[in-house]
Amino acid sequence: MEDVVSTTSHPTEPVILIVDDDLPARMLMRASLQKGGFKVIEAQNGLEAINLFETEKPDAILMDVMMPELDGFGACRAIRSLDGGEHTPILMVTGLDDLESINRSYDSGATDFITKPINWAVLNYRVKYMLRASQAFFDVIDKQKKIQELAFFDHLTGLANRTLFRESLTDTITASLNEAKLVAVLFIDLDRFKTINDTLGHHVGDLVLKNVAERITATIRTSRIFDNSHRLIENYLSRPGGDEFIIMLPGLLDPEDSGRIAGRINDALATPFHIEGHEIFISSSIGISIYPLDGCDAEELMKHADLAMDHAKDKGRNGFQYFKKSLNIKARERLEFENDIRKAVSAEEFELYFQPQVNMADGSISGCEALTRWQHQTRGAVSPGQFIPIIEELGLVGSFTDWVIKAAGQHQKQWKDQGLNSINIAINVSSKQFVQQGIPEKISQVLQQHDLAPEFLELELTESVLAQQNTETFATLNRLKEMGLSISVDDFGTGYSSLVYLKTFPIDIVKIDRFFIKDICTSKQDASIVKAIVAMARSMKMRVIAEGIETLEQFEILRDMGCDIGQGYLFSKAVPADQFSKMLKSGQSLIPL
Repeated sequence: MEDVVSTTSHPTEPVILIVDDDLPARMLMRASLQKGGFKVIEAQNGLEAINLFETEKPDAILMDVMMPELDGFGACRAIRSLDGGEHTPILMVTGLDDLESINRSYDSGATDFITKPINWAVLNYRVKYMLRASQAFFDVIDKQKKIQELAFFDHLTGLANRTLFRESLTDTITASLNEAKLVAVLFIDLDRFKTINDTLGHHVGDLVLKNVAERITATIRTSRIFDNSHRLIENYLSRPGGDEFIIMLPGLLDPEDSGRIAGRINDALATPFHIEGHEIFISSSIGISIYPLDGCDAEELMKHADLAMDHAKDKGRNGFQYFKKSLNIKARERLEFENDIRKAVSAEEFELYFQPQVNMADGSISGCEALTRWQHQTRGAVSPGQFIPIIEELGLVGSFTDWVIKAAGQHQKQWKDQGLNSINIAINVSSKQFVQQGIPEKISQVLQQHDLAPEFLELELTESVLAQQNTETFATLNRLKEMGLSISVDDFGTGYSSLVYLKTFPIDIVKIDRFFIKDICTSKQDASIVKAIVAMARSMKMRVIAEGIETLEQFEILRDMGCDIGQGYLFSKAVPADQFSKMLKSGQSLIPL
């Protein structure tokens, strides 16, 4: 029998026990681990491993499965029963590719498994990953080394972070240079995850992320893609941050294999999560890039997978898309558009247009809605539907809202100086950062600066603002009411509609969404809904504005229902300030005869 070999090193280095009856295999593992800063001891079968464990107390074990006298399964079970063996990380090393052997490894108490031939470039990372969960590891390294190790892993899920993943991907690409095989990168983003944090809290959100990580890991482990040698492909999972995950699939022969894995991940996530009494549904958008087809280095592959993920979201979410070179062009165009928007917000390049709000009884203008327009030097007229969402994404809502409030006040002052009757100006306020924007203070400053009465300024809020129902929202709305402003609920009936909001918050006006108006002449259901909203609002002493009125028939039905104010193309589209001034001066009815 061959003597057990012990390799000495610095006493504070983690001790790894290699158990394998194949001497060349042990030598290769020893060389790789020593290069990574580990102390190595060796045994050539399960019985020797048990004896050596009791005397040396290694920090982790690399255990071969097939060995004489006592195989890896039996040795693993025996070590788990020994003092100190319960939590020692054990990585099973096997050349077997059947799921039964993998399951048997876990049933025997293995922490994880790795298949032969071993990817030496990442072996050290696998061992370090296991040791990170073992308190014994922290007992044998100094504080500086502990901090360095923690820098490579996500604290919430225990997965590799972006830095470690990038290094591991780089090593894998290098190892693949001489192989006619592909490496896939899957970039996963959970769809609408922010809603979970906003509605259930970040604590539940964190638990969801941990459960998602476990489910993705389990899916990858049981997803078998075979090359010509029928080897289970090694895979690696990372959480770079937020609700994003990245997977590396090395050794692929067919790009479509990565798509099959992506499909299985989405199928796995489709089963609802049950967390702290909540049933939570999750889907994901997945982008796929392939080495060397879509890039030759880690950063390029990760960037292209990210672009493909965005493409998957644009296609409707809950699916996957492969990277295409056209996405690079789209990304550059998006970047240029974002830069143009930043400049526009900074230079106040926008213009306010005004759409009349008409008294349904006599057709006179009772107010208007301020709507933002942007005329770009080269792009021409840019739709608000294009630039408003980007302003919100870029975090420019505060500056943009400041300009809207200031510009509305200036126009109100101009009309006052022209001797025109004061009318309400309705300003749309984004639900994003509503409380943080300090709206009351900004409006108060504008009113004082232009000597304006607050009752002629109206704030339009979406139902999502009211749905938050938190103390800050309530306090802000009450502050606005105390100042004398009117508060309206925009697009009522399409979002989070609840009578509780109208009862709880100081609401003056309900705006019925155009969705219900467009078919009011032909749909009894829509007509009944509108009639009920009007009756409810009037019973609560609120005014009602109907948006999107385009025909006389719609106007007459709404007037007969008791709707107070109408807005839509039947009366006028949104027009520039000077044209709106002329409409105010004329005093004519806007109801077409």
